[in-house]
Amino acid sequence: MVLRALQDEISDGTLLPGDALDEDALAKRFAVSRTPVREALLQLSARGLVLITPRVGIHVARLSIPELMSLAELLAELEGACAKLATRRMTADVRVALQRVHEQSAECERTLDAQAYGRSNAEFHELIYGACRNPALADEIAHIRRRTRVYRQSAFQSAARIRRSRQEHGRILEAMLAGDETVAGQLMTEHIAIGGRDFTDFISTAPQQLLASDMDAYPGKLAAERRGSNATPPESPPAAPVPSTATRRRRLSKAK
Repeated sequence: MVLRALQDEISDGTLLPGDALDEDALAKRFAVSRTPVREALLQLSARGLVLITPRVGIHVARLSIPELMSLAELLAELEGACAKLATRRMTADVRVALQRVHEQSAECERTLDAQAYGRSNAEFHELIYGACRNPALADEIAHIRRRTRVYRQSAFQSAARIRRSRQEHGRILEAMLAGDETVAGQLMTEHIAIGGRDFTDFISTAPQQLLASDMDAYPGKLAAERRGSNATPPESPPAAPVPSTATRRRRLSKAK
């Protein structure tokens, strides 16, 4: 219960990347002991959603730009595989449902309702996840989407993005209904992929304070940031003194 609740709050942005998590406060909130809270946090850490730093604390993990790029690339490939399998395995009911969702999304495009289109977009993809009949694949896609969702809150804020997304859905749907799994997979991969101008636009809209920085590499500095101080990262250890010429000669003599 604790795991699901925290996972949902990280996914929907209730808990933002960088937010501190306190075991005692969470135990009190969920009316449980610290043991299930600690276990939930460990599982979230293993999934990359939480960062546990000894002697510093526990925080919602922040993703760096390279990490976001890697996850976007992986998600595109997984979604392509999912569409390919769904084309081969979907039932008549799913075919009808996909057509219905796509047709209804036309109203969202007309009114430029970003929230409504976001829901329609999610429903369209969820139908394909279920139709692929591969729970392991669908779970991996869901995990990546949870990790990146907070960074993509403004995905459909522009009319051009809604229009293009819906056009891409139409081409994917056409290939799926025609039974062309190869084309459906390729179109879905291209639909999800973030590259070039799209990735630049994506990063420009992602809140910069949610992105990982050097502070994540220096936990002490991250803790100082939480306290509002100006602490600096730990200095590198001093270099070992260079031995004198006489010392080096004595060592060489002993070695011989």
